[in-house]
Amino acid sequence: MKNKILLLVSALGLLVSCNNDDNNNSDSSSSPVGTYRMTAFTISEAQDLNGDGTASVNQMSEMDCMNESFMTLNADHTFTYDDKGIDISFDGENETIACYDDGDVTGSWSVTGNVLTLTYTFEGEEVVDMYTVSGSTITMTVPDGEAVGMVEGNPVYVAADIQAVYTKQ
Repeated sequence: MKNKILLLVSALGLLVSCNNDDNNNSDSSSSPVGTYRMTAFTISEAQDLNGDGTASVNQMSEMDCMNESFMTLNADHTFTYDDKGIDISFDGENETIACYDDGDVTGSWSVTGNVLTLTYTFEGEEVVDMYTVSGSTITMTVPDGEAVGMVEGNPVYVAADIQAVYTKQ
């Protein structure tokens, strides 16, 4: 009788270990590895950056500066994203809204639960950005951030809640 119980406990242990392996495989299939395109860059207050008379909260519909922005998360836990955006340019006399492209940023990434963390160096300082992973999207939210806006026809930096959304390709 003791041998049967020992055999039953061993068999249950084997089944449980097989189930754990199956769970590990399903976790890796939900990995965020892949290439993502920016599909929205929204701010809390609509702005008319292109001067067409229609303000939008999605700055991508106002300026095409970020329309081809991407982020690639590699299987070796490194990443690359292109640092593009909208800024205010000063030519010595006038301020205008302009696109910038600071090239590619590279670093490492990790995921805990649904939080994606990107770590990289910018101007000699370590930077840590946190995103939320949900299905095929990665979203960064910056409450009380600063974005380019317009006041009385002049470009200014406005306080705003910012959200950048990347969608897996």
